[in-house]
Amino acid sequence: MNKRVMAAVLWPLGVLSLVAGVAAVGRTAPEPERPSVGPVMKPDTGAGEMLLVVLGGVFETREEAEAANASMSFGDVQGYYVVPVGQFQGFREQLPVSGEHGLVSVFRTEEGAQEFVALASAMGQPAQILPRRVRSLGGVYAGLGQEATPDGSGPLVAPIADSLP
Repeated sequence: MNKRVMAAVLWPLGVLSLVAGVAAVGRTAPEPERPSVGPVMKPDTGAGEMLLVVLGGVFETREEAEAANASMSFGDVQGYYVVPVGQFQGFREQLPVSGEHGLVSVFRTEEGAQEFVALASAMGQPAQILPRRVRSLGGVYAGLGQEATPDGSGPLVAPIADSLP
């Protein structure tokens, strides 16, 4: 009788343990964190494209550039990106001073660059459009995709005739 009671108690506990183990192992992975608002776009470096650069400053070290960038407020907008000068062919030759890192935001259209300069000026931040387009060699994201398509249908996320070599 003692063995029967023991079996009657242990058998359901064993089954429940087995079911719990299978349930724990068989769970699906949690959903990855996603932004709560807006579309998710792949960072566009414009590799190979001829881009317009809005320059906010030039610095010898990345740390100096990042410190300067942190001190510049653009409200809810990103503002500038810290990039190595070598990321763009023809960039170094147009710089007003020497340095290895720049605060930039790049654009495919003149209109996008002009709008950013107007925003920077309204925020009291330096902004200068370099006189000639530069060729992107890829690298870190520097702001492409912020401007509207020429027809106004959404963000400009692909090359246009003016940005192709």
